[in-house]
Amino acid sequence: MSEFNLYLLRHGELVQKDILCGRTDIALSDLGKQQLIAATNKLPKISSCYSSPLRRCRIFAEEYCQQHELALQVSSQLQEMDFGDWDGKRYQTLWQAQASSDEESPTLGAFWQNPWRCLPPNGESMESFTERVEHFWRNLLAEFHQTAHGNNNEQNILVLSHGGVIRYLLAKVLQLPIPGTTHMTNIDVPYGALIHIQILIDSEGKAWPKLML
Repeated sequence: MSEFNLYLLRHGELVQKDILCGRTDIALSDLGKQQLIAATNKLPKISSCYSSPLRRCRIFAEEYCQQHELALQVSSQLQEMDFGDWDGKRYQTLWQAQASSDEESPTLGAFWQNPWRCLPPNGESMESFTERVEHFWRNLLAEFHQTAHGNNNEQNILVLSHGGVIRYLLAKVLQLPIPGTTHMTNIDVPYGALIHIQILIDSEGKAWPKLML
């Protein structure tokens, strides 16, 4: 049996507020930077670090890894969902557009109610989104299982990512229904949130993750 600790860190507050921010590459505000500094000050010694390529995650991750002499691994699988034509627009604008749209047009409200059936125009499907995050998760577990044999050092992995990615990973840990919306509506992951997951991997390579409060 091998064990490692996974720390999921959501990026901090953005310089632009009240927008639907998926692939739109927006920087952190000064408060957002302070939120990440405060969160990482609580961490034990980190052995490896992964980050979304979007700068609201990546820039801080680069600085953190340089400070702690770590090699940063940037993964496109950790990017937030691509909301297509809605991406980067103000929520107020999207809600106003919904009020004047016809019944057949996809709307933000319909997406929140059932993202598995409502595709953002020119955006990413939930199937595609969950598939790539799932791919990251499986690769992470496989990589740790391969390197953990005979390694007695404590393994603490930091992942800087986005609200949607983290909620999906929590859904896996808590065994919430996927496809489903429970994790999207009932789990709040605020800016700068730090979530600790302990993962045991048995001799057959099966992972047993546990949320640590």
